[in-house]
Amino acid sequence: MSETSWTQRLLGGFAKTSERLTANLSGVGGSAKLDDATLDEVEDALIMSDLGPAAAGRIRARLADKRFGLEITTRELREAVAEEIAAILRPVAKPLEITAFPRPQVILVIGVNGSGKTTTIAKLAHLFMEDDYGVLLAAGDTFRAAAIGQLAT
Repeated sequence: MSETSWTQRLLGGFAKTSERLTANLSGVGGSAKLDDATLDEVEDALIMSDLGPAAAGRIRARLADKRFGLEITTRELREAVAEEIAAILRPVAKPLEITAFPRPQVILVIGVNGSGKTTTIAKLAHLFMEDDYGVLLAAGDTFRAAAIGQLAT
């Protein structure tokens, strides 16, 4: 398996995640008032896009606080959701500093099933490869044998 094909598949995965979120939100809103039913649809769309129930609930609540009862277009809704996602990430965003030494450096990723660990690992590997770091992936998943195959593709 060549590195180029792996990278292309990874970038394709990023595009699919973005497309899924856009597609899930495109059927919501239109040009209507933001009501409970629309907020429920937004929350469902976010959960189906792998944002997780806690983040989806927080975004729903923030949209309700700011825009409930007001007219909102699909475009405005997508922009508002993007702003809320950024607001969630901003306080915890900090650069991951990889130093030249000691080598190798190990990044251990731990989390519950379905929380996006494998996707995150693939994204990190891609970023490190872009910075000309050598990357070695090792699976330590004790419950899901498919993790090795998922990382290989």
